[in-house]
Amino acid sequence: MNHLFANVEIKGLLTFSQELMMEGKIEGDVSSTAPLIIGERAYVKGTVNTRSVVVHGHIEGNITVQEHCQVTATATVLGNITAATFAIEAGATFCGHSQVRKPSSSGNPPKPTRTT
Repeated sequence: MNHLFANVEIKGLLTFSQELMMEGKIEGDVSSTAPLIIGERAYVKGTVNTRSVVVHGHIEGNITVQEHCQVTATATVLGNITAATFAIEAGATFCGHSQVRKPSSSGNPPKPTRTT
């Protein structure tokens, strides 16, 4: 497992290929096919697109994961969540919409279709 410590601050795109435990600050998008753990002291301002995510810290931006999204009691998420499975613990702050389904392969939710 890789570790991004609390004293690290990144501005720009963060990509990784193995599980990452993040305690630092990122202003930019996070993209990976690996799992991500957002620690209690971590702060992300940007979109998160990973295989799975466990949020203990703060995210301002949309989250799209291929598998599971877990928002723990210490977390704050200000943005929309799209995941195959989604769990939120009592005490968490979540302001946004959630969609529980498999995200599209592009990572972007499909556009709604209208039937007549």
